[in-house]
Amino acid sequence: MEWLRPGERQAPRIVILGGGFAGVYTAFELQKRLRRTPAEIAIVNRENFFVFYPLIPEIVSGAIETEHILNPIRLLVPRATLYVGEITGIDLAEQRVDIRHGLYRHRQQPRSLYYDHLVLALGGVPNVGLVPGLGEYAFDVQRLSHAFALRNHLIDILEQGDIETDPVAKARLLTVVVVGGGANGVEVVAEVTDLLYDAAKHYRHLSTDDFRIVLVHGGDRLIPDLPENLGRFAEQQLRSRGVEVILGRRVASVEPTAVRLDDGTVIETETVVGSVGVMPNPLVRDLPLPKDERGRLIVDEYMAVEGQDNVWALGDNARVPDPTTGQPYPQTAQHAIREARVLAHNVAARLRGRSPKPIAYRTLGQMVALGHRSAVVNLRGWTFSGFPAWWLFRTYYLSQLPRWEKRLRVTLDWTLDLLFPPTLVQLKVGQPAPMADRPAREAVRAGDGEG
Repeated sequence: MEWLRPGERQAPRIVILGGGFAGVYTAFELQKRLRRTPAEIAIVNRENFFVFYPLIPEIVSGAIETEHILNPIRLLVPRATLYVGEITGIDLAEQRVDIRHGLYRHRQQPRSLYYDHLVLALGGVPNVGLVPGLGEYAFDVQRLSHAFALRNHLIDILEQGDIETDPVAKARLLTVVVVGGGANGVEVVAEVTDLLYDAAKHYRHLSTDDFRIVLVHGGDRLIPDLPENLGRFAEQQLRSRGVEVILGRRVASVEPTAVRLDDGTVIETETVVGSVGVMPNPLVRDLPLPKDERGRLIVDEYMAVEGQDNVWALGDNARVPDPTTGQPYPQTAQHAIREARVLAHNVAARLRGRSPKPIAYRTLGQMVALGHRSAVVNLRGWTFSGFPAWWLFRTYYLSQLPRWEKRLRVTLDWTLDLLFPPTLVQLKVGQPAPMADRPAREAVRAGDGEG
């Protein structure tokens, strides 16, 4: 039972905090390695599903249906117990995690989970503090809800722009600014461009010339993690499609209807997307554990937090050392999966009294989609660009997507996207008001609730 302390249970409990790549793959590997070992696996996450983050930008353009990159955590790790709730505290001395759960926030119940081993896989949060106003006025496509909201917002500016008669207001409506030219920012601006340009032909008073799509990046080239030739190719591809790429300039502030650059330039817009990286989850920041200058937990080569016997960390909230270079591994999905395998092996080894193994992993490479059937790929020094890279991008990520059902659904989505125009249905989904608060004409319609 979850309230039993360590030593009071028949089997040790491993509590995993977080349901992203790091957390879910750790649980997946643990259930394989502990098949014949008495142990409890518990996952705490705000949602009951796992998000395949590499394909989130394609939700914006509508190339993929949202639910097709979501997998129920219970189906991926059937041996684990899933607690859908919010983490309110972590007590390392008591070996306890406090959570709150329930249907409604004002009626949520507290609960305590005691652990024998704790895995911190909480991921990161947007580093919006880098730019004043970014957190208040920008979309963050690294979050599923924001990607869905951005798509609806883009359809909204199409609808409003088509009937706007004031040229100044129309220009502001049809301007989109993406902040950050890393891999995520480039993929987002590419998908935004695909959606707006493909949709424009269905609006009587819009053309592709009406849009101003701007990508602002502080460096001297896009996607600095890739070889320079691929970054330059990405820039050329975006410019050829009409994207205005501004290099060497930083965003000084984001306002409700404008973006200000550090050279004083003002870009009037109703749509800003932030892609400025992540920082560790605030829950990690408050823990009395060793951290680096960026707030990431310092772990050893066995994935254990420095100075701890039963606390482990991986993913965005950990600084995992590369034994070859001494530098931390990149914070990407492929590394989180590899870290999960090593961590699960070492937790299982600890429970069985066996020797752990250190992490040693060579990065496979990086892939960035550029929209319009183009991409750039670096596979251990082998570089590809254009259509072949786009094919590699889709083939690889399709193979990595959990469960055949989802792979088939995404394959069908991609096929339909090649054959048909984008779906321009705007779904404004929100929390419905209680029945008593609705106007009578809404609450009772013809035949509803009548004898």
